[in-house]
Amino acid sequence: MSQGKFEGQSAFVTGAATGIGESCARKLAGGGASVAVCDIDEEGGARVAESIRNEGGRAGFIRADLTDWEQVRTAVEGFQREQGRLDIAIHSAGGFPRYLSLLDCPVEAWDLVVDSNLKTMFYLLKAAAPLMIEGGYGRFVSLSSMAARSGVNPNPPHYTAAKAGVLGLTRQAARELGPHGITVNAVAPANVRTPRTVKIRTEERIRHIERTTPVGRLSEPDEIAEAVLFLCSPEASYITGVTLDANGGATMV
Repeated sequence: MSQGKFEGQSAFVTGAATGIGESCARKLAGGGASVAVCDIDEEGGARVAESIRNEGGRAGFIRADLTDWEQVRTAVEGFQREQGRLDIAIHSAGGFPRYLSLLDCPVEAWDLVVDSNLKTMFYLLKAAAPLMIEGGYGRFVSLSSMAARSGVNPNPPHYTAAKAGVLGLTRQAARELGPHGITVNAVAPANVRTPRTVKIRTEERIRHIERTTPVGRLSEPDEIAEAVLFLCSPEASYITGVTLDANGGATMV
């Protein structure tokens, strides 16, 4: 791979075994970064890391349950020691297994989805921020969702609440970490064509999304990854605490 704007940097990407996280990991490696492909899916994560290496990039797989603080701390600190620095952290892990209404949402399902989307972001921030402060530089980007920005479309309550929490934590962290040379931002995508989202949506639902979205289609993971990488880039040095909507005009706020 040729040199790029991330040459010499190290990046820790969660949820990188598939979807948006995988696209972020591949593009960062393509830009010259050394990438930690972090996921609980060992087979998928190892496949992505090997594929990046086969294409000439630098990547290694790290298995971690991101709802376990000790596993997150150990994974992030170990990667930083190996690389000698930590420049970028991208939180792409999360999602939800199926649609539920507020009244039909079991307490256990609420806890699972809030933990996997919001607690995991807090753990990654808590582990990465001290290392970025030590280096005097950092880019932290989380994936939120249009669900946190608009109540127009039907979305599960636990997922909506968790992704709204991601936006609140993004702003608070941006305020605290800005003086240390660290920016903290979020991207709020919508209707991304990933294996998971296609699985949980009916064909009728997908056609409805395509009809009601101004650009007339679902987004692709690579398109969302480009928004994430912009916020990780030197060109975004004066942008922090913001949410970048990438939803094809599905909601305009």
